[in-house]
Amino acid sequence: MPTFTECSDDQLIEAIDQLHDIVCAAQRRLLATTGEYDRRRSWRQDGATSMAAWLAYRLGVAHRTGADWARTAAALEGLPALAGAFEEGRLSLDQVVPLTRLATPETDEALAEEAIGWSAAQCAAAARHARPVSEDEASDAHAQRHLRWRWDLEARMLHLRGKLPDEAGATVAAALERIADSAKPDPDTGLFDLYEHRGADALVELASSYLGAQASPDRATVVIVAEASAVSGEGGVITVDGGPPIGVHALWRQLCDARAEIVGPDGVGRARRTPPAWLCRKIRRRDGGCRFPSCERRRWGHVHHIRHWVHGGPTDVDNLVWLCPYHHRLVHEGGWTIEGDPDDWLIFVRPDGRKLVGGRARPPSVH
Repeated sequence: MPTFTECSDDQLIEAIDQLHDIVCAAQRRLLATTGEYDRRRSWRQDGATSMAAWLAYRLGVAHRTGADWARTAAALEGLPALAGAFEEGRLSLDQVVPLTRLATPETDEALAEEAIGWSAAQCAAAARHARPVSEDEASDAHAQRHLRWRWDLEARMLHLRGKLPDEAGATVAAALERIADSAKPDPDTGLFDLYEHRGADALVELASSYLGAQASPDRATVVIVAEASAVSGEGGVITVDGGPPIGVHALWRQLCDARAEIVGPDGVGRARRTPPAWLCRKIRRRDGGCRFPSCERRRWGHVHHIRHWVHGGPTDVDNLVWLCPYHHRLVHEGGWTIEGDPDDWLIFVRPDGRKLVGGRARPPSVH
C-alpha cells in the first residue's frame, strides 16, 4: 500500500471520498443506536437528565452536539430518504442535522435529492427560514436579552457584553452598520480604520446623539471631574465620574458641544460654554454637514469651537463649525487645526503644517 507521499492528488481525493462514506455510514448507525437508547430512556440509569446530557458525559461531546444527535436520530426514523442519503454519504451530518428540522414525511424524498447540491450553511439557512417562530420561542429569546458593562480603570476601557433577540438585534445592527459604513478614510493615509474600530465609533455616535437630544440635562449628562487648572490646559487630573482618567484634549472636545457637566473635586461646577440649541441649529443649517474636505456625513456631528473658549474663543457663529465625530476628534486629539472663515472657506492644517483647503459653507440661498 503506497504511503501518503507516494499518492497522487487524485488518489488522495478518492481516499477522502471513500473514508467520508464510511464515516457517514458509521454516524448513521450511531444515530440509529442513539435513537433506540433514547426511546428506552436508559440514560436515566446513569443519573443523566436527558439523552443529550448522557452523550456529553459518555462520549465527551458538547451538550449541544448531544442534543442535536438525539433530536436528529428521532427525526430520521420518519425520514427514510434523508436517512438513506446520509448513510450512503451523499449528505453529511452537518447537512442532515438542520434538514431534519425542515423536512416532513411529505417532503422527505424531494428534499433528500435537492439538498445534495446545498452547502451545510445553506441547509441551516433553509431550516431557519422555513420554520415559523412560536410565541414561546419569541418570549424565551426576549427573556434572554442582556447587556453588561464594566470599567477597566487601569486600561481606561469600558467593556461591553450582551445579546439581543431577532428584530431588536437587527435594529441595532442596521444603525451601527449605517454609521460605520459612512465613515471616511484617514485624510493622511487614505486608509480606512478597521471595521471593528468604525463599529465602536458608531456605538458612541448613537449614544452621543441620544444624550444630545434629551430635554432634561439631569437625566442625560456625562459628568467629568476636573481641577480648575486642567480645564485651561495648565495641568491637573481629569476623570469621568465613576470611570477612568481622560486627556485634556478629550475634555476640550467634550466642552465644545457634548452633554457634559464639568465639576471640580469639591463638587462645585466649572464654567463651560455650550452653544445654545438655536445657535447649534443655525450652524447646522449653514454648514449642511461636516465641513472637513470631502466628508459627506450629515446626520451625526458636533458643533466645534475653532478657537476654543478656554483660550478666549467666543461661542458665536463666527467661531463655530459643524464636524462629524471622527473629524472632531481629529482636530482635538489628532492635533489638526482650522483656519479661515466659517461663512466661506475653511483650511484644515495637519500636525506637520500641510494644509487641506476645502470645507466651504453652503451658499446663502440654500441655508
